[in-house]
Amino acid sequence: MTLETATPVASARPRYFTPCAQCGDTLLAPEWSEHVNERCVRHFWSCDSCHYQFETTVYLSAGVTA
Repeated sequence: MTLETATPVASARPRYFTPCAQCGDTLLAPEWSEHVNERCVRHFWSCDSCHYQFETTVYLSAGVTA
């Protein structure tokens, strides 16, 4: 009996990881996040490999009204 998946393994991996801005190591989650306003979220990252710390900001698009 062979177990098959409907989704290829390569495309099943999440694509939301952030690379460290210093060494490029994969960071899985921010240390903390701050909801600045309804369309802006700030994330604070800390790399376990090189100990570099940095922030990223995400601007969300405005909601669509009907």
